[in-house]
Amino acid sequence: MRIALICEVYLPKVDGVVGRTLNLIRQLQAAGDDVLVCCPAVPEPRESPVPLAECRSFPCISYPDYHIGVPGPELVRRLREYSPDVVHFINPLAFGFAVCLQLRQAAFRVPLVFSFHTQYGEFVRTYPGLAWLSGTLWRLMRAFHNTADVNLTVSQTMLEDLQRRGFERMQLWPPAVDSQRFSPALRDPAMRSRLSGNRPVELLLLTVSRLAAEKNVGFLTEVLDRVPDGQLAVVGDGPERDALERRFAGRLATFPGCLTGNQLSQAYASADVFVYASETETMGNVVLEAMAAGLPTVAAAAGGVCSLVQHGRTGFLFAPGRADEAAGYVRQLLADEDLRNRMSAAARADACSRNWCSAVEAVRSSYRQAAQIHAQHPGLRPLSWLAVLISRLLILGFSLCTWRRTAAAASVPVQRIDPGADRLPGPAAARLSADVQHAELANEPCSV
Repeated sequence: MRIALICEVYLPKVDGVVGRTLNLIRQLQAAGDDVLVCCPAVPEPRESPVPLAECRSFPCISYPDYHIGVPGPELVRRLREYSPDVVHFINPLAFGFAVCLQLRQAAFRVPLVFSFHTQYGEFVRTYPGLAWLSGTLWRLMRAFHNTADVNLTVSQTMLEDLQRRGFERMQLWPPAVDSQRFSPALRDPAMRSRLSGNRPVELLLLTVSRLAAEKNVGFLTEVLDRVPDGQLAVVGDGPERDALERRFAGRLATFPGCLTGNQLSQAYASADVFVYASETETMGNVVLEAMAAGLPTVAAAAGGVCSLVQHGRTGFLFAPGRADEAAGYVRQLLADEDLRNRMSAAARADACSRNWCSAVEAVRSSYRQAAQIHAQHPGLRPLSWLAVLISRLLILGFSLCTWRRTAAAASVPVQRIDPGADRLPGPAAARLSADVQHAELANEPCSV
């Protein structure tokens, strides 16, 4: 098959969705498929395993390393030349929806697959003043996803939730992990010392996350306060890092930064218990990676994580927001070595059963089904004029906010730094010294 992937985010940025995309590409190539990635252009060099069709872009105001693509007719021309059997939109939002509109305007008929990876409608609830956007984003995503021949998502819990919300033609992209890359065998004393801040520690808690408001990492301070001598390593980076370092001050917590590759694998294997507070995961890649490394998990019983952690067998699930319950499970695991060992073995066995080869074969089957559905219903599915309008306003809004921030920054005097200084103060020095690697949208027809 010839497959065009429309990626909202792609290399060199590395996150759960990009990691899943790269594993998809590897397995598609192994099956003999041809792949083209369409994505926003970025200023950094990127080494992609497949050819790229890049679109001009601008940085997002809240995530400068996230670029929002602005597709034009040249992308449609490139896709026509490529002549894909399937176009797969991975985690579409501003860029993906804009590409979808371009294809509709150009009357480019091809089987479409959309995959849902991020609960944008829930993310905005965690940001001050933006909760009112939640319903609009959910309806916008449903409107665009329902133009696809097949919709995928990455956990059974999320699939059922999306069906309840009116998403159609849903299928499962099964969770998967590389159980050789993430393994208890990679436990490393030097990494354990680094995670503990070079303090001797008997038992070590670990969380791995993007440090952003929607990930709820700050909640873990409440858990630590209820776990005497609890030591936590917070692996990751993001816009909330400085605020989180201040919030965790005075507690046994370290921030080793973003780890990737072998260092990330060693970090998982060198801890004892994985704790995770996010309540908005569609699956929770880091939870599955921790399980593959043999870590019992204590996580919020919300979203796709519930499809991974078997309560009482591979870990514990606590009611969202209940720090006392979460801390109780952590204390139980830290105090009972036999329980830790049993859950460690069960977690590892469960993770090893979820491999990328099987997961991507399920996706390839969905591609074939999309082609069959498209052959039976080749016309455009309805898309409301309001969905079209809001999707266009997304890019316009992002670009205006970015322009205003840039203009404001240009008006601030440049701070001169003493050339004799050998370090930056406070959190900036810590950052540099860290290892850095990781209204209703009714289905009224629209001419677009």
